[in-house]
Amino acid sequence: MSAAPNRWLKLKTKQLIKACGGLEEASRACAESCRPYSVPHLSRCQVATAPDYLPIDIVLCLEAYCGEPIVTGAMCEARPSAVVAGNLRDELSDVVEGGAPLLGRYRAVMADRRLDARERADFSVALDDLVEEIRQAQAALIAEPEARP
Repeated sequence: MSAAPNRWLKLKTKQLIKACGGLEEASRACAESCRPYSVPHLSRCQVATAPDYLPIDIVLCLEAYCGEPIVTGAMCEARPSAVVAGNLRDELSDVVEGGAPLLGRYRAVMADRRLDARERADFSVALDDLVEEIRQAQAALIAEPEARP
């Protein structure tokens, strides 16, 4: 990995930790919502010269805690768009097949009328996947040839 992406990811990590209230608060959030993750380890993950990176479960936990997709959102935006148009019927089916189970999971989780940090992070990822399915369906619709009379 070149130095530029390394610094970019480390900067986003630093922004995420700051949005959580700093190292101590971020460590506390990890312990309460995900798993213990020490202040020194969090600190190393934001230093450009250190080889440490936040594990994805910790990223999701901290993003759920602060309410902002700082790292994952930036990674998604930086990713090259490579939507390939598929068959419209298949793409629309993928949207429905992805959305229906998500709604079922949401209904089950909300039985207690509470959404904890881990559940929020899981739903964020699932919704991102569903949005990608919708993008693929849009690409298929655009590519679909018009019917001739």
